[in-house]
Amino acid sequence: MDHVPYPVSTSVPPVEVPLLVPYTTRGFDVPSSALEKTEEPGGADTESRGAPTQDHSVGSAFEADYGLATDWTLDFWRYPQKQGWSIDGCQPWWTSNAEETARRAQEWMYFELLHKFLRQPINVSSLARKDNNSDRILLDSSVVPELLMRWLARQYASKQDTQNYIGTISEGPRRESLVLSLLARVVLECDKLDDLDDPSQSTALAIRVLAETLTNAIYNLAHVKITETRNIRKQEHSSLLKLRFLNSGWCPFRIARLWGQYSPSTTYYLSSLSREPTFGGVKHDQCDETRCTTTSIDPSTYKPQHTESCFTDGSRCRMVGVRSSTVADCIKRGHIPLVRFEESVDGILRPEIVESRNGLRYVALSHVWSGGLGNVNMNSMFSCQIRKLYDLLLGIRRVGDDDYDRNLGTRKIADYNREVRKMFRMPLPEPPILLWIDTLCVPVGEEHQQTRQSAIAQMAQIYVEAQCVLVVDPELQKMNHTGLPDQQIFANVLCSSWNSRSWTFQEACMARVFYVQFLDGHCVVDEKWHAFMKSINRTTRTSTINSITGEEAINMHDVLMAEVSDWFRTMPVMTKTRGYDTRTLMSRSEDWQNFVRVWNGLRRRSTTKADDLYGIIAIMVDLSAYEILKLDPRERMKAILRAQSTLPISLLYQTCQKLCNLEGNPLWAPSEIAGDHLGMEGGYMSVEDDGLIIKLRSSDRAHHTWPGIYMFSTKGFLPISFSINVAGVGSTVSVKLHQTTAVGIDGTISSWVVLCEEALTRASTVHNVPGVLMSLRTLEGTTLITNYVCPLLLFSENVKADNAGENGFNENTKPLPQALKMEAVSLEEYSIKINTVERGVRGTKRTQNGGSSEERDC
Repeated sequence: MDHVPYPVSTSVPPVEVPLLVPYTTRGFDVPSSALEKTEEPGGADTESRGAPTQDHSVGSAFEADYGLATDWTLDFWRYPQKQGWSIDGCQPWWTSNAEETARRAQEWMYFELLHKFLRQPINVSSLARKDNNSDRILLDSSVVPELLMRWLARQYASKQDTQNYIGTISEGPRRESLVLSLLARVVLECDKLDDLDDPSQSTALAIRVLAETLTNAIYNLAHVKITETRNIRKQEHSSLLKLRFLNSGWCPFRIARLWGQYSPSTTYYLSSLSREPTFGGVKHDQCDETRCTTTSIDPSTYKPQHTESCFTDGSRCRMVGVRSSTVADCIKRGHIPLVRFEESVDGILRPEIVESRNGLRYVALSHVWSGGLGNVNMNSMFSCQIRKLYDLLLGIRRVGDDDYDRNLGTRKIADYNREVRKMFRMPLPEPPILLWIDTLCVPVGEEHQQTRQSAIAQMAQIYVEAQCVLVVDPELQKMNHTGLPDQQIFANVLCSSWNSRSWTFQEACMARVFYVQFLDGHCVVDEKWHAFMKSINRTTRTSTINSITGEEAINMHDVLMAEVSDWFRTMPVMTKTRGYDTRTLMSRSEDWQNFVRVWNGLRRRSTTKADDLYGIIAIMVDLSAYEILKLDPRERMKAILRAQSTLPISLLYQTCQKLCNLEGNPLWAPSEIAGDHLGMEGGYMSVEDDGLIIKLRSSDRAHHTWPGIYMFSTKGFLPISFSINVAGVGSTVSVKLHQTTAVGIDGTISSWVVLCEEALTRASTVHNVPGVLMSLRTLEGTTLITNYVCPLLLFSENVKADNAGENGFNENTKPLPQALKMEAVSLEEYSIKINTVERGVRGTKRTQNGGSSEERDC
């Protein structure tokens, strides 16, 4: 995996993959004593890497030039049988021996895959190097970008051959390309290696990364944008990487947040980052996958902290703050309380409350209380923390101040100003911008509870009107960012405790621009993001293929940057003053698109108080948090969902806990933000007074993945796991219901409607396609009137469903009568209505003038 990006200045060593191909077998002869000089493809010298040198080429027995993808892909899957590992395709190709299984996998799914994909013999010695600390021969993929550059040149030279080779890929992920389907299946095959010891696990990781690399090369050939969905399965099953995270000191909760969200190469990159200890050296021994104890505070035991550079015994560094009554009075008058600092005669900075007014610029602080800046008992902080905040403010430039050098470090500017003014006995100047921080600007105490709620309701306005938001994270403040590549800066922020909390997500979304504070100064995240977007939108293709480098052929650095900055790109921008969404480059977001971004941004974050989450959601979907929080906790999510005019269709596929009606039957609506990632590709459904309406137009094909809709009938109960023929697919597809009991009525014929994420075109490509089962009540014109039943998964019978048991899906399928088929229904001709199951519980939505709008059932 030497061709993929790796973090700079990390203490975590890279994963080394042994070369396991057999000796003297079809050119796979790589004796460790062979150290003579040879040339790599492209003329590179391999002597410096200590690589074996005989010209041992993979593919000498298979030099036929396969013109069509159909030819070589079929031959690729016959390879285990040709080698005698599998008899008639029935016997598994793998064994219980980890090294033998790894050897077979490497020979087949690494070297043979490269040979078939590139359609040329592969020199094994060019992909090998000697371990510096032993006599082992290791797999070295440094030459892969150059191999793909040459492949790319050949593809550009033959447009017709390219179309035959890669198939149709312009319609989005999991489409008609046989090659992309093959690469996705190769990744699936690697799951068999994860249950074995190394070298099987490291070999599996190398194969996954290679499959991802080849996928990127295909997309690059087709000019698919780097920020669009990639046809590569996310990393979910590598026990090697999970152990790597834990050994590097990662919190299990943060591992769970990242797991399954990124490609194999990005997950490998994240596992290679050095982790800084949390504030005060607290470790994650008591954390689990559902909660981080170091960031979730207990108000009854929480204590404010000194800075780590405060060397006093506590007698000289004392608490300074503001009166809670002063803060409360400011809020009651309808103003935002801000803090300015005055230095007293004893040299201590003291905060004072000033009321916000038009044109007054201030910085809003976004922090996690586990960093020691909070206080549950009074509006005060230790003087060392006050001094540190003051220094940070001095490092924030004024908007429009051309004489401020933003490249200077915060500490240098603060120290210089302080020393100069001491020399001339000048008072400390007022900071360039004032400060808002919850610890000082939200009143505490039982007598201020109502005012405190008003302050929380002001949060959106506070962060929207701030000149900028400054992110202060206890881990990031121990890291230097100068000299790091942008992808590593974004990766560090992605993995920070600040980025794991719900309140901080809202604060970032409300920011005009936000800075992230590091040890050596602040970083303007927006500027780095826009610089990246300009670089990938810039035309890199010229009239000659010779101008393309190997790195450009696979775009692994851009892919990494796109993934580790995805949390920023997909963040809903709530700042009204921008006028347009500068991060997603859209003129405006529909309700359902904003809901998707809010859901995906919050679903794997945590908050100390569970009730806070509903207030955060309400604010971010333009509802009154005060009205939502007044409701019974069981009614809050219903009220939020009912208030939306449109919702994503993918919400129906969610397998998280559902709300129930008065009879205890599950509804379509989730009870909380959890479960799977919501996609925008499948379009939206309208929320009407009496149900949900799904109606797609022909024009939607250009913007969304076209969902599949199928109908079938059964007599009696429908089992929770079954297989059925699908018209147009040509074979049987397995269906697994997210249900604990059979559905239907004994002895009665029931009609069912299946809506799935995408139309089923070929059983070989059907893998974990999410969907929803509905019972058909009647047909009114061209509208199918249905009732919601449960989510489901669709997959080919020869592919095991991922995490089937973990997600509540039963693993054993029961075939339905062969005469039964799921018949496709065109959404251009029909619409679907999902009836409202429950009535009587209603919610309100705030209008532009603050009143309440129409009421809807769930």
